[in-house]
Amino acid sequence: MASHISVIKVFNGAAMTTSEVITEKVDLSRFNTEGFFSMQIYLTGTGNITLTWSASNDGTNFVTPTGATAIFTAFGPNSGPASNGHDIHSFDPLLAKYLKFTATGQGAGAITAINCHLAIQ
Repeated sequence: MASHISVIKVFNGAAMTTSEVITEKVDLSRFNTEGFFSMQIYLTGTGNITLTWSASNDGTNFVTPTGATAIFTAFGPNSGPASNGHDIHSFDPLLAKYLKFTATGQGAGAITAINCHLAIQ
């Protein structure tokens, strides 16, 4: 049986200030997941963000497990392989019903738009 890949837009053009924090929660029970995840990012502006994940089974209390690393760290509009604010990274969350993604603004400048697409297989 062929595997199915689902893509969800997590952040859709959200604007952020330097120290602002924005979050989005994804209910993984809607997907037939085999445990493979990647996040594609595109942002514009002059600031940087760090994008992290946390997990929950009750949808209310989210935990960042010991040893978890950020998906993107100090990522800005000149980051990524082509220095254009585009990149994609895989990450390995633990088994949970919900994932929450947190973008935290850093440094000088603001993010004009942050767009993230989560791929799940």
